[in-house]
Amino acid sequence: TVAALLLRGRDPKAVQLGMLLGGAAAIGLIFGNPFITAFMFLEFAAMGVMPAVALVPTFVALGTGYLVQVGVGQWSGLAMHTLSVPGLPVYDHETLRDLVVGLVIAIAAGIMAVLVREFGERVSALAARYRVAVLAGSAIVIAAAAIALSAGRDVSVSLVLFSGETAMGALLAETSALTVLLIVLAKSLAYALSIGGGFRGGPIFPITFIGLGIAVLSTLLFTDLPIGPMAAASIAAAATVMLRLPFTSALLAVLILGSAGMAIAPFAIIGAVVGFGMRQALDKFDARRAAAAEPATA
Repeated sequence: TVAALLLRGRDPKAVQLGMLLGGAAAIGLIFGNPFITAFMFLEFAAMGVMPAVALVPTFVALGTGYLVQVGVGQWSGLAMHTLSVPGLPVYDHETLRDLVVGLVIAIAAGIMAVLVREFGERVSALAARYRVAVLAGSAIVIAAAAIALSAGRDVSVSLVLFSGETAMGALLAETSALTVLLIVLAKSLAYALSIGGGFRGGPIFPITFIGLGIAVLSTLLFTDLPIGPMAAASIAAAATVMLRLPFTSALLAVLILGSAGMAIAPFAIIGAVVGFGMRQALDKFDARRAAAAEPATA
């Protein structure tokens, strides 16, 4: 919006580039790390979503946005949060069992992401016909889920509401498997209703929260499982299903869980590959469903 205002009356291509750079700087500020955002835009360029010629200006915009966060000289900057979960147990030795279990958890997280996305699509189709009713109904259901969970399990409503990146520490601190299961279900319901009902926000952080919740639930049910690698596989799989960006999703998982050590990287890659396979299958299914619906529509 700021770029459109500053460049109003200029060449439309210049306005589009300015809006892209402004959006990139804002996204980098939210991530708290310019390189994960740069990696995401590199993947966009590889997919053909954005022109490669815009990559260098985007990189400059990310660096400028990061200076706004950390400050220059006497100015201390805005001091935004860093996207990481501190205090995780260090994981420094992969085992075959952990890799197999990580694969299973990645599949479970990918399935949950598929269900959230499909439910969101159904709500979106309904909202196209009854926009106000679906918007109001979604708000009521989300609020009711948050209040019920808070009253019944004595947890903060922030574990259901909002995007979730600031509540990951609280989710990791939960010790009840039932509570974590209810949080994951309530968050998934709230996320699907939000993206379908009209409360649109970023698609990244809620799904990473849900992926983390599935990993936490797994380690509470099987107490000998290490949380770091399981969370890396789960987050990467869920994020890839939702974003269709496997490289960015794997890097995001490693960034969030960096305090566990770099040995979690293979698990993030496994999760991203699993999630990408699921998203490819889902896209093919959507294409066939749309083709089958065309004759009926005609």
